[in-house]
Amino acid sequence: LTPNTKSQNDYLREWQYKTEDYLDLLLRREGPPSNRMCSVCPKDGVYRCHGCMGEPLFCTHCCRTFHSRMPFHRIGQWTGGFFEDTSLTKIGFEIHLGHAGQPCPGLTDEWCDTDDEGDQFTDGPWIPLVNDPRMTMVVDTSGLHSMMIRFCQCAGALSPDMQLFETGLFPASFTSPKTAFTFAVLDDFLLDNLECGTSAMNYYSKLRRITSSVFPHLVPDWYRELMRVGRQWRQVKQLKWHGFGHEKRKPKAGELALFCPACPQPGVNLSMSDRNGSDPAWLYSRSLVMDGNFKAEHLHPTNPTDEVALTDGLGFMVSDARYKMHLSQAQDIVQRSDCNNHRAVNQANASRHQLEATGIGGCACARHGCFVPHSMVDFQKGERQMNMDYALCQALGYNTDGIDRALTFYDINCQYNKHLSKRIEDSPYLDLPWGMEIIPGIGLWHVHGHQDKCYVRYASNFITGAARIDGEIMETLWAPLNIISPSARGMSTPHRKECLDFQMNDCNFMKMIRISKFLCRKFKEAVQGVQDSRHAFDRLSETAEDDTLVKWEAEATAAEDDRLHNPSSMDIYEVQLTKAPTRKQQELHLLNRQAQWPAGEIHRGAATWLACGMTLEEAQVALLIDVKKMGKWPTDNQTLAIARHRDRLQGQLDEFVRVAPTFLGNEFNSWDHLDGMTVMLDATELDSVRSSSEAADRSDDEDQRDIPVEFNPETVVIPLPSNIGIERCAEWGVADLVLQEIVLREGQANDALHAVRVNLADKAVLFRTTVRSAKSQARSTRAWARVHSVDRVLNLNTQIYAKCRKQLINLGADDLLMKYWRLEKADLKATTVVADPNARGQRNSTLAWFWSIDVEGDSTSNDWMNEFYCVHWLRTLALHNRWEEELLLVGREMTWTVAFFMHKSQEWVCRMQEADAKEITGHHCYAARQAQMYLRLSQHAEDSFDRTKGVAEVAE
Repeated sequence: LTPNTKSQNDYLREWQYKTEDYLDLLLRREGPPSNRMCSVCPKDGVYRCHGCMGEPLFCTHCCRTFHSRMPFHRIGQWTGGFFEDTSLTKIGFEIHLGHAGQPCPGLTDEWCDTDDEGDQFTDGPWIPLVNDPRMTMVVDTSGLHSMMIRFCQCAGALSPDMQLFETGLFPASFTSPKTAFTFAVLDDFLLDNLECGTSAMNYYSKLRRITSSVFPHLVPDWYRELMRVGRQWRQVKQLKWHGFGHEKRKPKAGELALFCPACPQPGVNLSMSDRNGSDPAWLYSRSLVMDGNFKAEHLHPTNPTDEVALTDGLGFMVSDARYKMHLSQAQDIVQRSDCNNHRAVNQANASRHQLEATGIGGCACARHGCFVPHSMVDFQKGERQMNMDYALCQALGYNTDGIDRALTFYDINCQYNKHLSKRIEDSPYLDLPWGMEIIPGIGLWHVHGHQDKCYVRYASNFITGAARIDGEIMETLWAPLNIISPSARGMSTPHRKECLDFQMNDCNFMKMIRISKFLCRKFKEAVQGVQDSRHAFDRLSETAEDDTLVKWEAEATAAEDDRLHNPSSMDIYEVQLTKAPTRKQQELHLLNRQAQWPAGEIHRGAATWLACGMTLEEAQVALLIDVKKMGKWPTDNQTLAIARHRDRLQGQLDEFVRVAPTFLGNEFNSWDHLDGMTVMLDATELDSVRSSSEAADRSDDEDQRDIPVEFNPETVVIPLPSNIGIERCAEWGVADLVLQEIVLREGQANDALHAVRVNLADKAVLFRTTVRSAKSQARSTRAWARVHSVDRVLNLNTQIYAKCRKQLINLGADDLLMKYWRLEKADLKATTVVADPNARGQRNSTLAWFWSIDVEGDSTSNDWMNEFYCVHWLRTLALHNRWEEELLLVGREMTWTVAFFMHKSQEWVCRMQEADAKEITGHHCYAARQAQMYLRLSQHAEDSFDRTKGVAEVAE
């Protein structure tokens, strides 16, 4: 077969020529065939069935007979002009229970009243229903049907509700039921709720429209019955799926929930007694991620004392009574973060009085994203430690017998983990498995919102045994729950928990059936990752002496061993040399000194205002570079982006100028000298860092051309003392602003030079480890893309430094200018000295002047670059170790997955054998089907894993 090369638009273009033909054929189907004969017998065809294939015509007798096993098809009656909706009941169709569709010999016409309470409706041609008290209302995927159902009345017959259930109809009541739901409609409703988030109200509204498209409001409202029966059906299905129809015992906490097949579970997919002695200790760890979801709110119930829980604590949500006892005794300590301003810490007590629950939180396996059974809790006043403590203890106690190490990722673990052990010891409702060690971590996305020190202390990149994991997978798991959260917001408390349990169980089920494909992909990535990281690590190690490598490796080992008890030991993975003061530090210094200066000698708040002006200057530089980069023929998207950037910048400039008289005095309002000045880029600095690819795209004329002078925000001169002039500032009595700006400019210069150093070092390492070693066009392209990305940042910071130095000249800061020299083109090359200060022939070479300006000590020292190289080597080693751990762990997870499926299959085989002994055929058949399902999952997983490993071996 040749591959289909047509796109979807190609098919739409073909469709445009066929639309009228299809429309004509669609309208022809509205009428009867020319002979209007019954499709079964030679009589006149009066009724058309919309549910049968081809919508055939039937006479009255054949329509009743043909549909004896298809009672929920919708039919239309020929009126002489069109087919009008009607029902099988109106032509005398009846359903007989208990005798294979035949009437019961003991049948009478006696009728008993119903205990249902439903809406009465008006009989008529506008809806295809019959208003007769003898009728039973059946709700199906094809709409509502009023059916004449005849029950078996033989001695020993089942009760009416059980007869309906045996037939595949779930009764809405249990004594003389007059409303029932087909199993098909209940399954469809639950699946719609899972996949689309359809609420019971919206789903039933759809059924009413299917019943009558013109008069849906006249169709009886059984919405509340659908909600209640849906809960009952959901409970029965869960009990059936987890084998409690066979075992005849009450389920325990979390037993109506699936868990991850690839995570180590002693007694399920591994035996701790069979552990290989050569396996590293971290291999048998439980990896968890903790998080909260504030979209899963819940309103206070209207009648909390009259609620019925069907599966309290049997799924993922914890049991209510014990959790409330824990909350009543736990101390609510308001802990302010000493890291950064984390919402989960600082808003932990943000109460919303109209809500019973402000959200939910809990745990999932960090590697595969499966919710942990019986570990999800409600929040009452935000994401408090007492809530997450209970969730964590429940999660660590689930199938962890013999596991003594747990890796937990939490957005605020730097704060949360500090006193965790004490909180557990103080609570009678919290407990951890004996001897279990908890290793705290922070997800790779959230950790960048923390202080810099948290990255090396808590990021998974530096945690032994973490392998390749980001610790953020739970953020993706909230998405399907958020779909149903609005509809669950006003439910009763038990109903909401049952909905959430069902959604989380389905999420785990989908993870389970796709785990083979997931692990195969992870294995391929791990094989490639090990190769690439080993190559990069070896290339980096070649340039260092053996004694140095031994020393660095020993430092890394010691830091990892001490990490749990002393997180600061991991600081070796960060450059530690003392840096010159940054602009923010200088601003803070000025603000602190204001209290010590006599009143009138300094303008209070001016330091912050000046810092804002310098920030606007940097934004102008960035925008000027972007404008110059557009060239002569920009795209609409580029032009629009620049226009939006200019609009934002203009608003910020207007606000800055508006408050300028507060610090510069009223003389500023009458001074217009700045209007004729414009901001220009430093062409020398720009050319010095332009990448080779950018230079090749520009003509010589364009290189020499300056930015056109026009009134745009990026060219407006900001009213700072450096632009006004020191003489003018003295005349206006604001000479102290000159001194303050000089202090801030020193910090700005330090920031810019620090960024230049870091990016030059990154560029040098990229050339040595990536560009030069690229063996293919694809790798070379990706490598140069990374270099160009670094070049862009380098260009920006070089321009900022040039602007800063120019302003220091205007401010007359001659002493500082002796320290901050002009950046030359030769200074900004990624030289061999930068890439490898220990290389042969480089002993007496020195770096450019700005490499030592940030380091305490001699100006010719290479300490900063040496430490940068050491940190880069340590991080490359950590990356290589994580990839090797990933390869080993994924291989073991493949084994555990196959063992999990075999364990489940064997469980169902045992249930099948018990059903055989009791001679219960239905129980036997279902157990056999489930055992076969898990057996096939194990076989498919094993075959997939063998193929993947075989391909990997060939590739090596």
